[in-house]
Amino acid sequence: MKILLNNNNMSGLVNFRIDIINHFLARGHEVVLVAPNDNPELLNFLPAKAKLVPVSINRTSASISDNISYLKQLYNIFKAEKPDYIFNFTIKPNVFGAIAAKLLGIGNTCMMAGLGYSFSHNDLKSKIARFLYRISMKCTQYIMVLNESNYNTIINKHLIKKDRIIWLQGGEGVNNKSYPFYDNSSSDSTFTFIARLIPEKGYREFVGAAKEVKKKFSNVNFHVVGGLDTNYPNAITKAEVENDVKQGYIEYLGTFSNMLEVYSRPGTVITIPSYYSEGLNRSLMEACSCGKPIITTSIFGCKETVVDGVNGFIVEPKSVPSLVDAITRYIELSPEQKKQMSIESRKLAESRFDIQKVIAVYDDIIAQAKKS
Repeated sequence: MKILLNNNNMSGLVNFRIDIINHFLARGHEVVLVAPNDNPELLNFLPAKAKLVPVSINRTSASISDNISYLKQLYNIFKAEKPDYIFNFTIKPNVFGAIAAKLLGIGNTCMMAGLGYSFSHNDLKSKIARFLYRISMKCTQYIMVLNESNYNTIINKHLIKKDRIIWLQGGEGVNNKSYPFYDNSSSDSTFTFIARLIPEKGYREFVGAAKEVKKKFSNVNFHVVGGLDTNYPNAITKAEVENDVKQGYIEYLGTFSNMLEVYSRPGTVITIPSYYSEGLNRSLMEACSCGKPIITTSIFGCKETVVDGVNGFIVEPKSVPSLVDAITRYIELSPEQKKQMSIESRKLAESRFDIQKVIAVYDDIIAQAKKS
Protein backbone atom coordinates (compact mmCIF):
# COMPACT_ATOMS: atom_id res chain seq x y z
CA MET A 1 0.00 0.00 0.00
CA LYS A 2 0.94 3.63 -0.39
CA ILE A 3 0.48 5.44 2.93
CA LEU A 4 0.61 9.21 3.27
CA LEU A 5 1.32 11.11 6.50
CA ASN A 6 0.25 14.75 6.54
CA ASN A 7 1.66 17.09 9.21
CA ASN A 8 1.96 20.85 9.75
CA ASN A 9 5.73 20.73 10.41
CA MET A 10 8.74 18.52 9.81
CA SER A 11 9.63 18.13 13.47
CA GLY A 12 6.30 16.43 14.17
CA LEU A 13 7.12 13.71 11.65
CA VAL A 14 10.73 13.26 12.75
CA ASN A 15 10.35 13.58 16.51
CA PHE A 16 6.95 11.95 17.06
CA ARG A 17 6.30 9.56 14.17
CA ILE A 18 9.64 8.30 12.88
CA ASP A 19 9.04 4.83 14.36
CA ILE A 20 5.70 4.59 12.56
CA ILE A 21 7.35 5.65 9.29
CA ASN A 22 10.13 3.10 9.67
CA HIS A 23 7.63 0.39 10.55
CA PHE A 24 5.53 1.01 7.45
CA LEU A 25 8.64 0.92 5.26
CA ALA A 26 9.81 -2.30 6.90
CA ARG A 27 6.40 -3.84 6.12
CA GLY A 28 6.93 -3.03 2.43
CA HIS A 29 4.56 -0.06 2.20
CA GLU A 30 5.36 3.07 0.21
CA VAL A 31 5.44 6.12 2.48
CA VAL A 32 4.78 9.70 1.39
CA LEU A 33 5.28 12.56 3.85
CA VAL A 34 3.52 15.89 3.33
CA ALA A 35 4.82 18.79 5.43
CA PRO A 36 6.56 22.14 5.06
CA ASN A 37 10.28 21.78 4.48
CA ASP A 38 10.71 24.21 7.37
CA ASN A 39 13.78 22.63 8.92
CA PRO A 40 16.17 21.21 6.28
CA GLU A 41 18.43 19.74 8.99
CA LEU A 42 15.67 17.28 9.88
CA LEU A 43 15.84 15.77 6.40
CA ASN A 44 18.91 13.88 7.61
CA PHE A 45 16.71 11.96 10.06
CA LEU A 46 14.18 10.80 7.47
CA PRO A 47 14.67 7.35 5.93
CA ALA A 48 15.82 7.50 2.31
CA LYS A 49 12.86 5.44 1.09
CA ALA A 50 10.31 7.92 2.43
CA LYS A 51 9.21 10.52 -0.10
CA LEU A 52 8.79 14.10 1.11
CA VAL A 53 6.35 16.38 -0.68
CA PRO A 54 6.75 19.96 0.62
CA VAL A 55 3.66 22.04 1.25
CA SER A 56 3.19 25.67 2.22
CA ILE A 57 1.11 26.31 5.35
CA ASN A 58 0.63 29.15 7.81
CA ARG A 59 -0.52 27.13 10.78
CA THR A 60 -1.86 30.11 12.75
CA SER A 61 -3.44 32.13 9.95
CA ALA A 62 -7.23 32.55 9.93
CA SER A 63 -7.14 34.04 6.44
CA ILE A 64 -9.72 32.49 4.12
CA SER A 65 -7.40 32.76 1.14
CA ASP A 66 -4.51 31.11 3.04
CA ASN A 67 -6.68 28.20 4.10
CA ILE A 68 -8.25 27.71 0.67
CA SER A 69 -4.74 27.73 -0.80
CA TYR A 70 -3.66 25.04 1.66
CA LEU A 71 -6.73 22.93 0.88
CA LYS A 72 -6.01 23.18 -2.85
CA GLN A 73 -2.39 22.14 -2.29
CA LEU A 74 -3.43 19.07 -0.33
CA TYR A 75 -6.09 18.15 -2.89
CA ASN A 76 -3.58 18.35 -5.73
CA ILE A 77 -0.92 16.41 -3.81
CA PHE A 78 -3.34 13.65 -2.80
CA LYS A 79 -4.67 13.45 -6.36
CA ALA A 80 -1.17 13.19 -7.81
CA GLU A 81 0.19 10.72 -5.25
CA LYS A 82 -2.91 8.48 -5.16
CA PRO A 83 -2.27 7.09 -1.67
CA ASP A 84 -4.29 4.14 -0.45
CA TYR A 85 -4.63 5.67 3.00
CA ILE A 86 -3.87 8.97 4.74
CA PHE A 87 -3.00 9.85 8.34
CA ASN A 88 -3.47 13.53 9.25
CA PHE A 89 -1.86 15.18 12.28
CA THR A 90 -2.46 18.59 13.97
CA ILE A 91 -5.36 20.98 13.41
CA LYS A 92 -5.05 22.29 9.85
CA PRO A 93 -3.90 18.98 8.32
CA ASN A 94 -6.76 17.30 10.18
CA VAL A 95 -9.34 19.77 8.90
CA PHE A 96 -8.21 20.30 5.33
CA GLY A 97 -6.52 16.93 4.88
CA ALA A 98 -9.72 15.11 5.83
CA ILE A 99 -11.79 17.27 3.48
CA ALA A 100 -9.37 16.79 0.57
CA ALA A 101 -9.24 13.04 1.19
CA LYS A 102 -13.04 12.82 1.28
CA LEU A 103 -13.35 14.71 -2.01
CA LEU A 104 -11.01 12.17 -3.60
CA GLY A 105 -12.57 9.14 -1.95
CA ILE A 106 -9.44 8.25 0.05
CA GLY A 107 -9.73 6.71 3.51
CA ASN A 108 -8.12 8.71 6.29
CA THR A 109 -7.59 8.91 10.04
CA CYS A 110 -6.96 12.10 12.00
CA MET A 111 -5.02 12.45 15.22
CA MET A 112 -5.88 15.12 17.77
CA ALA A 113 -2.65 15.06 19.74
CA GLY A 114 -4.08 17.77 21.98
CA LEU A 115 -7.07 20.08 21.78
CA GLY A 116 -4.76 23.09 22.05
CA TYR A 117 -5.64 26.78 21.80
CA SER A 118 -8.75 26.29 19.67
CA PHE A 119 -10.55 24.30 22.37
CA SER A 120 -9.20 26.11 25.43
CA HIS A 121 -10.19 29.63 24.23
CA ASN A 122 -13.42 31.12 22.98
CA ASP A 123 -12.33 33.93 20.66
CA LEU A 124 -13.59 34.17 17.07
CA LYS A 125 -10.55 32.35 15.69
CA SER A 126 -11.14 29.42 18.05
CA LYS A 127 -14.85 29.26 17.23
CA ILE A 128 -14.08 29.11 13.51
CA ALA A 129 -11.53 26.34 14.09
CA ARG A 130 -14.06 24.27 16.05
CA PHE A 131 -16.69 24.78 13.34
CA LEU A 132 -14.26 23.56 10.69
CA TYR A 133 -13.39 20.59 12.88
CA ARG A 134 -17.04 19.57 12.97
CA ILE A 135 -17.16 19.58 9.18
CA SER A 136 -13.91 17.70 8.73
CA MET A 137 -14.78 14.98 11.23
CA LYS A 138 -17.55 13.93 8.88
CA CYS A 139 -14.82 13.27 6.31
CA THR A 140 -12.66 10.86 8.30
CA GLN A 141 -12.98 7.21 9.32
CA TYR A 142 -11.35 7.49 12.74
CA ILE A 143 -9.95 10.06 15.10
CA MET A 144 -7.11 9.15 17.46
CA VAL A 145 -6.85 10.89 20.84
CA LEU A 146 -4.24 10.64 23.56
CA ASN A 147 -6.01 11.15 26.87
CA GLU A 148 -9.31 10.66 28.65
CA SER A 149 -10.20 14.35 28.80
CA ASN A 150 -9.85 14.79 25.04
CA TYR A 151 -11.83 11.60 24.50
CA ASN A 152 -14.69 12.92 26.63
CA THR A 153 -14.56 16.40 25.06
CA ILE A 154 -14.94 15.00 21.56
CA ILE A 155 -17.91 12.89 22.66
CA ASN A 156 -19.57 15.75 24.54
CA LYS A 157 -19.14 18.14 21.61
CA HIS A 158 -20.49 15.48 19.23
CA LEU A 159 -17.55 15.84 16.85
CA ILE A 160 -17.63 12.19 15.83
CA LYS A 161 -19.41 8.98 16.84
CA LYS A 162 -17.96 7.12 19.81
CA ASP A 163 -17.17 3.96 17.84
CA ARG A 164 -14.92 5.97 15.53
CA ILE A 165 -12.71 7.32 18.32
CA ILE A 166 -9.45 5.51 19.06
CA TRP A 167 -7.97 6.33 22.46
CA LEU A 168 -4.23 5.66 22.55
CA GLN A 169 -3.89 5.24 26.30
CA GLY A 170 -0.09 5.32 26.16
CA GLY A 171 -0.01 8.38 23.96
CA GLU A 172 2.01 8.18 20.75
CA GLY A 173 4.46 5.93 22.52
CA VAL A 174 8.21 5.90 22.99
CA ASN A 175 10.82 3.61 21.49
CA ASN A 176 12.52 2.54 24.71
CA LYS A 177 15.55 1.35 22.74
CA SER A 178 16.04 4.81 21.23
CA TYR A 179 15.58 6.44 24.66
CA PRO A 180 17.71 4.28 26.97
CA PHE A 181 17.98 4.46 30.74
CA TYR A 182 20.73 6.76 32.08
CA ASP A 183 22.23 6.82 35.55
CA ASN A 184 20.87 10.04 37.04
CA SER A 185 23.16 10.09 40.10
CA SER A 186 24.57 13.53 40.93
CA SER A 187 25.32 15.70 43.93
CA ASP A 188 23.52 18.59 42.19
CA SER A 189 19.97 18.77 40.92
CA THR A 190 18.96 20.38 37.63
CA PHE A 191 15.31 21.09 36.99
CA THR A 192 14.73 21.25 33.25
CA PHE A 193 11.72 22.78 31.54
CA ILE A 194 11.13 21.45 28.00
CA ALA A 195 8.41 23.03 25.87
CA ARG A 196 7.50 25.72 23.41
CA LEU A 197 7.83 29.01 25.23
CA ILE A 198 4.18 29.85 25.69
CA PRO A 199 2.44 30.76 28.96
CA GLU A 200 0.20 27.68 29.05
CA LYS A 201 3.19 25.35 29.18
CA GLY A 202 3.98 26.81 32.60
CA TYR A 203 7.08 28.82 31.72
CA ARG A 204 6.31 31.67 34.13
CA GLU A 205 5.47 29.28 36.96
CA PHE A 206 8.79 27.51 36.34
CA VAL A 207 10.70 30.80 36.48
CA GLY A 208 8.78 31.89 39.58
CA ALA A 209 9.66 28.64 41.33
CA ALA A 210 13.30 28.95 40.30
CA LYS A 211 13.44 32.40 41.85
CA GLU A 212 12.13 31.11 45.19
CA VAL A 213 14.09 27.85 45.34
CA LYS A 214 17.40 29.55 44.61
CA LYS A 215 16.98 31.59 47.76
CA LYS A 216 17.22 28.38 49.81
CA PHE A 217 19.54 26.06 47.87
CA SER A 218 22.87 26.67 46.18
CA ASN A 219 23.48 23.35 44.40
CA VAL A 220 20.45 23.62 42.12
CA ASN A 221 20.07 24.67 38.49
CA PHE A 222 17.08 25.62 36.35
CA HIS A 223 17.38 25.04 32.62
CA VAL A 224 14.91 25.96 29.88
CA VAL A 225 14.86 24.02 26.61
CA GLY A 226 12.53 25.04 23.80
CA GLY A 227 11.93 27.47 21.01
CA LEU A 228 10.15 30.79 20.95
CA ASP A 229 6.79 30.63 19.19
CA THR A 230 6.22 34.13 17.82
CA ASN A 231 3.03 33.09 16.01
CA TYR A 232 1.29 31.92 19.16
CA PRO A 233 -1.07 34.42 20.84
CA ASN A 234 0.54 35.96 23.94
CA ALA A 235 3.71 33.89 23.50
CA ILE A 236 6.69 34.36 25.81
CA THR A 237 8.94 36.98 24.22
CA LYS A 238 12.67 36.85 23.66
CA ALA A 239 13.04 39.92 25.85
CA GLU A 240 11.29 38.20 28.76
CA VAL A 241 13.54 35.15 28.50
CA GLU A 242 16.65 37.32 28.28
CA ASN A 243 15.59 39.21 31.39
CA ASP A 244 14.99 35.97 33.32
CA VAL A 245 18.47 34.82 32.33
CA LYS A 246 19.97 38.18 33.30
CA GLN A 247 18.31 37.97 36.72
CA GLY A 248 19.98 34.60 37.24
CA TYR A 249 16.74 32.63 37.58
CA ILE A 250 17.31 30.30 34.63
CA GLU A 251 19.76 29.21 31.97
CA TYR A 252 18.24 29.19 28.48
CA LEU A 253 19.67 26.35 26.38
CA GLY A 254 17.63 26.88 23.21
CA THR A 255 16.59 23.85 21.15
CA PHE A 256 18.20 20.47 20.49
CA SER A 257 17.93 18.24 17.44
CA ASN A 258 18.90 15.30 19.66
CA MET A 259 17.11 15.41 23.00
CA LEU A 260 19.31 12.65 24.40
CA GLU A 261 21.85 15.43 24.94
CA VAL A 262 19.44 16.69 27.60
CA TYR A 263 18.04 13.43 28.97
CA SER A 264 21.49 11.89 29.43
CA ARG A 265 22.64 14.59 31.85
CA PRO A 266 22.93 13.35 35.46
CA GLY A 267 20.90 15.00 38.18
CA THR A 268 18.16 16.08 35.77
CA VAL A 269 14.52 16.32 36.81
CA ILE A 270 12.16 17.13 33.95
CA THR A 271 9.83 19.82 35.24
CA ILE A 272 6.91 20.90 33.06
CA PRO A 273 4.15 22.71 35.01
CA SER A 274 1.86 22.83 31.99
CA TYR A 275 -1.79 23.81 31.98
CA TYR A 276 -2.00 23.59 28.18
CA SER A 277 -4.59 21.29 26.60
CA GLU A 278 -2.09 18.47 26.11
CA GLY A 279 -2.53 15.17 24.31
CA LEU A 280 0.07 13.19 26.19
CA ASN A 281 3.22 15.21 26.67
CA ARG A 282 6.02 13.78 24.52
CA SER A 283 8.93 15.19 26.51
CA LEU A 284 7.60 13.66 29.72
CA MET A 285 7.27 10.23 28.11
CA GLU A 286 10.79 10.39 26.66
CA ALA A 287 12.14 11.53 30.00
CA CYS A 288 10.50 8.60 31.75
CA SER A 289 12.11 6.21 29.32
CA CYS A 290 15.53 7.71 30.07
CA GLY A 291 14.97 7.35 33.79
CA LYS A 292 14.36 10.98 34.67
CA PRO A 293 12.17 11.87 37.64
CA ILE A 294 9.17 13.99 36.63
CA ILE A 295 7.50 17.03 38.16
CA THR A 296 4.36 18.08 36.33
CA THR A 297 0.77 19.14 36.87
CA SER A 298 -2.45 17.28 37.55
CA ILE A 299 -3.91 18.04 34.11
CA PHE A 300 -4.72 15.29 31.62
CA GLY A 301 -1.83 14.72 29.24
CA CYS A 302 0.74 15.31 31.95
CA LYS A 303 -0.40 13.45 35.08
CA GLU A 304 -0.32 10.11 33.23
CA THR A 305 3.49 10.23 33.31
CA VAL A 306 3.75 10.38 37.11
CA VAL A 307 2.80 8.13 39.98
CA ASP A 308 2.91 10.80 42.67
CA GLY A 309 5.72 10.22 45.12
CA VAL A 310 6.99 7.20 43.17
CA ASN A 311 8.70 8.52 40.03
CA GLY A 312 8.13 12.20 40.71
CA PHE A 313 5.56 14.66 41.97
CA ILE A 314 2.28 16.06 40.72
CA VAL A 315 1.61 19.76 41.38
CA GLU A 316 -1.35 22.09 41.05
CA PRO A 317 -1.63 23.97 37.74
CA LYS A 318 -0.73 27.68 37.81
CA SER A 319 0.64 27.37 41.35
CA VAL A 320 4.17 28.54 42.07
CA PRO A 321 3.95 27.51 45.77
CA SER A 322 2.91 23.98 44.81
CA LEU A 323 5.80 23.76 42.36
CA VAL A 324 8.28 25.13 44.89
CA ASP A 325 7.11 22.53 47.41
CA ALA A 326 7.60 19.65 44.95
CA ILE A 327 11.04 20.85 43.90
CA THR A 328 12.06 21.24 47.54
CA ARG A 329 10.80 17.76 48.38
CA TYR A 330 12.90 16.30 45.58
CA ILE A 331 16.05 18.18 46.61
CA GLU A 332 15.70 16.86 50.15
CA LEU A 333 15.41 13.21 49.10
CA SER A 334 18.30 10.88 49.84
CA PRO A 335 20.50 9.73 46.93
CA GLU A 336 18.91 6.28 47.21
CA GLN A 337 15.38 7.73 46.98
CA LYS A 338 16.34 9.80 43.94
CA LYS A 339 17.83 6.73 42.26
CA GLN A 340 14.65 4.74 42.92
CA MET A 341 12.57 7.49 41.29
CA SER A 342 14.70 7.15 38.17
CA ILE A 343 14.17 3.40 38.10
CA GLU A 344 10.42 3.83 38.55
CA SER A 345 10.23 6.28 35.64
CA ARG A 346 11.81 3.71 33.34
CA LYS A 347 9.42 1.01 34.57
CA LEU A 348 6.48 3.28 33.81
CA ALA A 349 7.75 3.94 30.28
CA GLU A 350 8.15 0.23 29.61
CA SER A 351 4.70 -0.68 30.90
CA ARG A 352 2.63 2.25 29.63
CA PHE A 353 4.35 4.05 26.72
CA ASP A 354 5.79 1.25 24.57
CA ILE A 355 5.75 2.29 20.88
CA GLN A 356 4.88 -1.27 19.84
CA LYS A 357 1.37 -0.82 21.27
CA VAL A 358 0.87 2.24 19.05
CA ILE A 359 2.25 0.50 15.97
CA ALA A 360 -0.32 -2.27 16.49
CA VAL A 361 -3.13 0.32 16.30
CA TYR A 362 -1.80 1.72 13.01
CA ASP A 363 -1.56 -1.81 11.63
CA ASP A 364 -5.18 -2.47 12.60
CA ILE A 365 -6.32 0.68 10.78
CA ILE A 366 -4.43 -0.32 7.64
CA ALA A 367 -5.82 -3.85 7.85
CA GLN A 368 -9.36 -2.46 8.00
CA ALA A 369 -8.60 -0.19 5.03
CA LYS A 370 -7.50 -3.19 2.97
CA LYS A 371 -10.82 -4.92 3.65
CA SER A 372 -12.92 -1.95 2.60
